Amino acid sequence: MDSDFVSSLKEIAKARRARIGIGIWNADAELIASLQSATEYADLLLVGDPCCDCSLDCIASKEPWKELVRLLAEGEIDGAVRGNLPAGRTMRAVANQFQIRVRRLALLELSGWAFFLGPVGIDEGETLSDRLELLLGGAGFLHGMGVVPRAAVLSGGRMEDLGRCERVDRSLAEGELIAARAQEAGVAARHKGILIESCRGDDIVIAPEGVSGNLIFRTLLLLCNAQSYGAPVLMDRVFVDSSRARDGFDGPVMLASAMAGMREKRD
Repeated sequence: MDSDFVSSLKEIAKARRARIGIGIWNADAELIASLQSATEYADLLLVGDPCCDCSLDCIASKEPWKELVRLLAEGEIDGAVRGNLPAGRTMRAVANQFQIRVRRLALLELSGWAFFLGPVGIDEGETLSDRLELLLGGAGFLHGMGVVPRAAVLSGGRMEDLGRCERVDRSLAEGELIAARAQEAGVAARHKGILIESCRGDDIVIAPEGVSGNLIFRTLLLLCNAQSYGAPVLMDRVFVDSSRARDGFDGPVMLASAMAGMREKRD
């Protein structure tokens, strides 16, 4: 996907301006002020404790991760963004409320190339089936956005590295199998081994597991100046995870509002 994909999401978000809840936890005045620019894309509802004067709507809560998920489940908001809430507590609340295994793909943009990366949670993608489900879920998600996706599966070496050690052999075999199963399901997927540089132009990139996926994400975001638009949870409701390693939340709010708008059109 190119930058036009992100531009179209921004236009959808601006047109829809969905009601989006965002979690706030011990936030300072600078973070609260940064949320003003996100109102270009959505009608914001802060959930938690802003710890300072704020002109935006706010619901105070001692357990904002539970309150944010409750609001989403009961339809009081069109979508939710984690904001700066603790990741573990918030993802557990999502999993418990909607009875799902949380799977997330982060939307990144780097030098005109937009793509989804996963797994990005350090406790995600531990098994072959986890990563396959993430790939297939991401493909379905992109089909819903009007994109016929190409997926790249990464592993721990080149194919000629087979035999160097058991860990690499297992990683290569799993990468081959994930790509083959995805192809059987009708998704254009290729196993690219450790050659992450060959993934440019792909729409979905699947890392070998969550720790390496998180390292890739943080390298791109914090060292390579990639733009992150958050990581939507693959489920029926709109929930966009957001890294705390960011200056503001315009991107995740934009994505949540755009997703809400696209879901309404499909329904």
